[in-house]
Amino acid sequence: MRPRVLSWLTLVVVSLSVLVFVAVDERSPATNADKAYALATEFACPVCQGQSVAESDVPVARTIRREIRVWVDEGRTDEFIRAQLVANFGEDIDYTPAASGVTSLVWILPVVVGAVALGGLAVVFRRWRDEPDRTANADDEAIVAAARRRR
Repeated sequence: MRPRVLSWLTLVVVSLSVLVFVAVDERSPATNADKAYALATEFACPVCQGQSVAESDVPVARTIRREIRVWVDEGRTDEFIRAQLVANFGEDIDYTPAASGVTSLVWILPVVVGAVALGGLAVVFRRWRDEPDRTANADDEAIVAAARRRR
């Protein structure tokens, strides 16, 4: 392989590896307080616009944070806590709702479109590179000159 192609290939492999690692790496919180805070960031404040339960200081957000802390201290699962809050406040409180087919499409479609676009660009650039040189050389000019003399 040429060094240029090898360097680009290395860059792509390293970039994809970093993206996969960041997407998959989920360290569990160290303490119950960390876990409660992490959960509180995943729920919208029911009365505030654009704030999570962790960010808001209205009474209902403080109550929800307190309930989350109690449930975490009791050893309840994230799924239990999520189900309780959704049951009490509705589906809109959950910043990370259950995935559906449409959700998968939203994540997969841009990747597919990007891959097709990159493939198309590669084909176009290869065709441009493989096109024959269309500048006239000395033999071509001689043929044209001979044709003009015959007229």
